[in-house]
Amino acid sequence: MAAPAQALAQTPEPSDPPIYLEADRIDDLAEGGYVARGNVRVRQQDRTLMADELEYHPQSNRVIARGHVVIIGQGPYPQYADEVELDSALSSGIALGFASRLERNGRVAAASAIRDENASMTLRDAYYTACELCENGEGNPTWRLRAREVHQNAEEQMIYYRDARLEILGVPVLYAPVFAHADPSSERRSGFLFPKIGVSSRLGFVYQQPYYWSLSPSQDIVIAPRVMTNVNPLLYTEYRKRFWSGFTEFEASVTREAEIDSDGERFGEEEWRWHVFGGGRFEINEDWRWGFGIQRASDDLHLRRYDFSERAKDLGQPIGAVNRQLVSQLFVENRTRHRYGSVLAATYQSLQTVVNDDTLPHLAPQIDVTQIVDAPDGWGRVSLNGNATHLTRELGSDYTRASATADWRTRWIAPGGVVVEPFALGRVDYYNLADLPVQAGQDDTDSFTRALGLVGTEFSWPFYRPGEQTDWVIEPVLSLVAATDDPERDRILNEDTLSTDLDESMLFEPVRASGYDIWEEGTRANYGLRATAFWGETGRFRAFVGRSERLEGDASFGATSGLFEESSDYVVAGEIDIAQFSAEIQTRLDTEDYDVNTLQAAAFYRGDRFRAMLGYLDTSDDAAIRGPQRELRADLLVRMTDRWSAVARVTRDIDRDLSRRQETGFMYRDECTQFEIVYQREDLGIQSLGPSESIQFRITLFTLGSLDPEQ
Repeated sequence: MAAPAQALAQTPEPSDPPIYLEADRIDDLAEGGYVARGNVRVRQQDRTLMADELEYHPQSNRVIARGHVVIIGQGPYPQYADEVELDSALSSGIALGFASRLERNGRVAAASAIRDENASMTLRDAYYTACELCENGEGNPTWRLRAREVHQNAEEQMIYYRDARLEILGVPVLYAPVFAHADPSSERRSGFLFPKIGVSSRLGFVYQQPYYWSLSPSQDIVIAPRVMTNVNPLLYTEYRKRFWSGFTEFEASVTREAEIDSDGERFGEEEWRWHVFGGGRFEINEDWRWGFGIQRASDDLHLRRYDFSERAKDLGQPIGAVNRQLVSQLFVENRTRHRYGSVLAATYQSLQTVVNDDTLPHLAPQIDVTQIVDAPDGWGRVSLNGNATHLTRELGSDYTRASATADWRTRWIAPGGVVVEPFALGRVDYYNLADLPVQAGQDDTDSFTRALGLVGTEFSWPFYRPGEQTDWVIEPVLSLVAATDDPERDRILNEDTLSTDLDESMLFEPVRASGYDIWEEGTRANYGLRATAFWGETGRFRAFVGRSERLEGDASFGATSGLFEESSDYVVAGEIDIAQFSAEIQTRLDTEDYDVNTLQAAAFYRGDRFRAMLGYLDTSDDAAIRGPQRELRADLLVRMTDRWSAVARVTRDIDRDLSRRQETGFMYRDECTQFEIVYQREDLGIQSLGPSESIQFRITLFTLGSLDPEQ
């Protein structure tokens, strides 16, 4: 039976939205009102109540629903109860045997719940969790917060607990007379975050307590004092702010302490030790933006002493620091479909104890503008570039260069499928060098110009052969390049091409130097062969071998580049994907005896129960100044059960016969929790720092937060 139920409202106003009632049977009550039984459904606008039985009492303007009660429309998720008593508008009332889901997979249940007109709720004998609950009611979730009373304040978007205790697998592990956390539906709320805990041979027992402070809808700050048993306390903080045109982020730490060795022994004078990382990016208009980046530390080892990462977050700055180097920068950029321009300034700080920062350059400014011009149909495009760079040093030479470049390239398809890509480039450079290291009686400054150019063509001829199970593409590639001589090569200070390592991507480039200072003169031929195979839905194999022949001209790159001899090293690269296994390799083989000069290889396996990565790096070129460098990396995860896994990671320096970093431990993960206990040992080869050992606890209770000692 279905009937409109305006009678649910004691004195309905004409403007009140109608209430509709559906049920298998409706009977009148002696004192007035009625009772509905069987598949009861009451609907008013977006709110719907479903139950096995419903009573309406007009004298008290109350509705009582019993049996498998479900209320939809009071919030983003349905609410469940054994029995509820509501007002006739279905907006406020009392529920027995209450349960509901919350945002972000949160779940709440209570013996009773009281809901007021402003949508706030008070729950008795309640608990909160993000874990799945057993359908039969037996067993315990991985974790839950239980409390004698829980109040969910809809206006403040906070959840408050009285007599709260945290249970792990049903066992109470933490008690608090009062406790509060933000409602999972809220965006941000100030309050304490999970602490960070660890034990380190260098720092001792570590406890860091972060406090999250929401300063406004567009900015927040985390203040996290850290207490350590071996050394003085440290203060760490993070700050973020959003603007209508961009954002800014910072992190910083500060302490007053002496130097620390691997055993936590202090030596030397106590000093203020700190670091600051940060930056921002802002849109000026659709095509223009500006930004900045800050990376500074009080000394070379502060970050590693206190287990901070030496790499700052990527906030979109144009200059990325190399390993163990910090860079601070200010920039303006212009980007359109056919143009890019930038003006930037930067200073550097090295974290290597053997480097004097006074020898590092101050870049102020560097100007770069590139304009793409479309040539007539069939003739490709022309790239026009202007670049100017000014470097100064406290100790060392100063450097100023201005360059103008025109670069043309096009692509034609010849009969038979041969791909022809002719190109040409012309460039003019102006140099002004100062404070040069010269002998007595000579001038320590130098100014000159040079004009450079090249022409060439790249040919490729891809052959495709389909098969019943495997498709093949074979592609021979040849490029010929003729470049002018560099009459001023002996006067150049090389500032922008400090290292070169020949690989597949570089082999066929017309200009193989990464900057402007080195010019590869003479004529050369570059050739190689690519082979690619495809099978199934994801199967793939690719291989490449190639080399370069210098037909005329002197070597422009160093002995470790792979391009020093007239016949370059052989470049070999490949990768393969077979179901759950993949591997990739890139190597350079000596042109005379085929010895390995450089090798990078990695293999991956991703199974349901086992995941592994094995990587190998070899830069043992006989001409390398620093001697051979060989490194082995491994990362393993073995799932012992559906939720427990063993993890191991190691980075091994083969030549020094030591493990730079190794981790072993166990990880537990389910739908609401992730827990890791990891033993970690580091030995970075820094004598004054020494090796360190630590045990780290990494706990994440989804929707509540995490406990993790790593920044």
